[in-house]
Amino acid sequence: MFLRKGFRPLLVAAAGLLWGGAHAFPNVGNQIADAVVSALTPTGSAPSAGTVEYAFSPDAGAEKLVLKVIGTSKKQIRMMAYALTSAPVVSALIAAKKRGVDVAVVCDYKQNTSDSGGSRARAALNALVNAGIPVRTVAAFAAHHDKILVSDQLTVQTGSFNYSAAAAKSNSENVIVLWGNEAVATGYLRHWESRWQIGRDWRTGY
Repeated sequence: MFLRKGFRPLLVAAAGLLWGGAHAFPNVGNQIADAVVSALTPTGSAPSAGTVEYAFSPDAGAEKLVLKVIGTSKKQIRMMAYALTSAPVVSALIAAKKRGVDVAVVCDYKQNTSDSGGSRARAALNALVNAGIPVRTVAAFAAHHDKILVSDQLTVQTGSFNYSAAAAKSNSENVIVLWGNEAVATGYLRHWESRWQIGRDWRTGY
């Protein structure tokens, strides 16, 4: 509690001074403070609950399991992504939005918007935003490497699997789903929210 309410303002001020003041870098103090507080927060724990399901890739069910989580979501999806170029995943998120699910996505800025990320990543972000799904990109870290889905505030999908065609068809990856573990989902949602708060809205050019 002290770290979040007492120490954080000092971090913001110090970061602002080190980086040339608020006018030069208006949000850097908050970004660095959030990262430090996150690093100093103790690890979480949760009781065993629900069912665990897992799968692997290439072509061994990993992407299918991700799509299952999206497809069975009824109320809410919160996603964190590093690379987001998978057409099936993007289509599933848009389909979820159309059936009334509240969907929001946070992803790495450089990986998805720079030339190295490729046009497919930018097209994926554009498709989501044009479908009414809010997307924010995060540039505060060397890499925003989180790859998770939280469904209905109850189920967590995580693992090494990037939401990309390469992850499904070329790479050795893993996916694990903790179905019905609300305590774990709550912890992951807090992490998602901390990154959402320091992200920037992605806006399409058309």
